[in-house]
Amino acid sequence: SMPISSRVGSTYAAGAAGQILSFDAASGKIVGRIDSKVALSGGVGTNGSVILAGTAKGEVLAQDKSGKPLWKAQLSSEVLSAPQIDQGVVVVRSGDGRIFGLDAATGARKWLYQRALPTLTVRSHAGVLVYRGGVFVGFAGGRLVALALENGNVGWEATVALPKGATELERV
Repeated sequence: SMPISSRVGSTYAAGAAGQILSFDAASGKIVGRIDSKVALSGGVGTNGSVILAGTAKGEVLAQDKSGKPLWKAQLSSEVLSAPQIDQGVVVVRSGDGRIFGLDAATGARKWLYQRALPTLTVRSHAGVLVYRGGVFVGFAGGRLVALALENGNVGWEATVALPKGATELERV
């Protein structure tokens, strides 16, 4: 089982085999079932009408509530966290640390943010937080970055923690 996404009245959960279930938030009863027909790796994200999921092959799949495919987008590497959607933009973090901003209607890439990563990192399922027009992302090496949801421009960067140690392994 992967991370869940919740919207008023419904909660969604994805399984690795490709099923996405919708639960009534009040009763916990299953109210919908979608079979993506592909193995999922990154949880499920939704705005209530568009259901999003990621795959280990770096695909982002968008479907409507009935399971009808809307679009598919190819990223640079696997999707390990749930895609987020807000204000017509889908934000996805790929396994290689890149942050993609996709058009929610078509899946076309609107923007891409990437930064140099330390030589040695731990594979992470960390996602992004989308809030009030901003995208907040934590990176290996202790950096927190705020991006503009609309165009991916950097608003600010902050050091949250400083890596310590004499070797790359100690600094992880």
